[in-house]
Amino acid sequence: MKAYYGAVVALAILPCSCVLEGGPPGPAGGYVFYDKGVYSDGWRYMECAPEDVGGDDIDWDQTNTLCEEYALNGYDDWYLPTIQELKWMYYNLHKKGMGNFKSSGSDYYWFSSEGYYDFSFNDGVSQDYYTHNGYGYQYYVRPVRKF
Repeated sequence: MKAYYGAVVALAILPCSCVLEGGPPGPAGGYVFYDKGVYSDGWRYMECAPEDVGGDDIDWDQTNTLCEEYALNGYDDWYLPTIQELKWMYYNLHKKGMGNFKSSGSDYYWFSSEGYYDFSFNDGVSQDYYTHNGYGYQYYVRPVRKF
């Protein structure tokens, strides 16, 4: 558990059996980063886009639009990941040197989970932590989809 701005934020990283080195890409051509083990609720795997979308200065108002309008190889069911999904990308791709994530030490990624005080969370992928900054910041966006 970590405390930010007087609020307590708990993050559970669930294990998953996914991301084989050199494994096949997802059906849309992205990186498969999660396998929940069984097919249920219409999906089993998750993939992220092969690259960030929209550049490096995306504000909160642009994030959902970028993801909703994103299409790759005929697939247009992309969305902004939750904090848990972004953490799965971090541990199952970035930590293994996969996924083409930024890693300069000041790289943050937007995610859709909103927290206390109406702040939007973002994730310092290269530094293995997340913070509690507000909507006025500019970060990277990496869409995801389930299949």
